[in-house]
Amino acid sequence: MKNLKPIIGILAVLLTACGDLTDEQLSQKLLEEAQVHFAKKEVNAAKLLIDSIHTTYPKIVKTRRMADTLSWRIEQFEIDRNLPYIDSVLMVKTEEFEVQKKLFRFEKDDKYQDVGNFVFKSQKTEANVDRNYVKPYTDENGNFYVMSYYIGGKLQHNSLRANVGELFAETETVSPADVHEYNDGGVHREMVLFLNDMLGGFPQFIAENEAEKVKITLLGTRSYSYFLPQSDKEAFLKTFRLSSLLKDMREMRLQQKKMQHRQLQLTQKLQ
Repeated sequence: MKNLKPIIGILAVLLTACGDLTDEQLSQKLLEEAQVHFAKKEVNAAKLLIDSIHTTYPKIVKTRRMADTLSWRIEQFEIDRNLPYIDSVLMVKTEEFEVQKKLFRFEKDDKYQDVGNFVFKSQKTEANVDRNYVKPYTDENGNFYVMSYYIGGKLQHNSLRANVGELFAETETVSPADVHEYNDGGVHREMVLFLNDMLGGFPQFIAENEAEKVKITLLGTRSYSYFLPQSDKEAFLKTFRLSSLLKDMREMRLQQKKMQHRQLQLTQKLQ
């Protein structure tokens, strides 16, 4: 705000005390002031003056065109300043990812999947077929989801609750399409998929309470509860962290790509 106060004063002087100047002359003065501020790298002040030119003098096309050119130069300057920062942070996060991914197994069927999944190594399905557990995944884009595996009497469960004492978090109730029940040699099994938008605060709650005794309750026509072993809590925490990291990296790559594309556009405009 300190930088903008003088600008407001300049605008007031130019718009009130220069009654003997034409609109073209007044708009040109604003443009010159904007150029001075840009030369000092005071980009917010320069932008305010450019906005004033467009708002106050909409019919002075020549000055407005020059103001547009200046605004492109300002935008180019900001990209040139910000892009190296994005590049450096993305490099750090990529290095962190290379460390974290060693704890996971990457799964992808190229025939059916465009995006693969990371599964915590202790939670491989084939090593956990005879127990009740919730299995967290994250895909390559950082989307987090959970598969609930249950063996026992029929529950038809379609939501989950995690408790630590009186504190709890619940998922949304999933649709029947995400509930799979089958009989395996006389053993009733249920697998229920909870996609990212159905999880609510459930995964974060488990991750934040890794050191606590976390009870999981499967909710359906009946309910069934069990406590998460430490290895499963660790899987949730590590998968949740990897998911957050992958989301950050994806967002930063999108920003990087947009900046590079806009940088090219501006270079062409200013030639």
